[in-house]
Amino acid sequence: MQLDNETLNFLKEREEKLGAKIKMRTYALFYLCSDGEKREYGVFLYTDGSTFIFEDFYRPPTFLGIELKKNEKEKYVKMEHSFKKEEVASVAIVSRNAAIKSVETGKPCNEAGWFTRVFRKTLTEVILKNGTKYYFELMKPEDFIKLLK
Repeated sequence: MQLDNETLNFLKEREEKLGAKIKMRTYALFYLCSDGEKREYGVFLYTDGSTFIFEDFYRPPTFLGIELKKNEKEKYVKMEHSFKKEEVASVAIVSRNAAIKSVETGKPCNEAGWFTRVFRKTLTEVILKNGTKYYFELMKPEDFIKLLK
């Protein structure tokens, strides 16, 4: 796939920020963090294999491709998080409902079985050693999980 100059410049900036070449990059849907943050925003997730960074970008709301004008009651605040591979305690695929309940109650999630993976919306749960939990919807969660193990 041929990348345009804007995309190449963006990736170069991210590699400079990371201090290394990007090994994997993907778009994901960020759902939740154990600190209560919930956005359901698309994020750009990238890694050099050691440091994992995800950040969102402002996107005005649209309906059928038409930008909606809305009162800016809530100002957009850029979200950017990162973690190191060695900070990861565990990674698993869990149901979306279990993830929401876990953030609300503080109780751990059970890993999704085959039935849940087929018939329910699932998220990738990343738990850091400090107790922070992140939940993403990824197109290829298995590839992401391999990088973390």
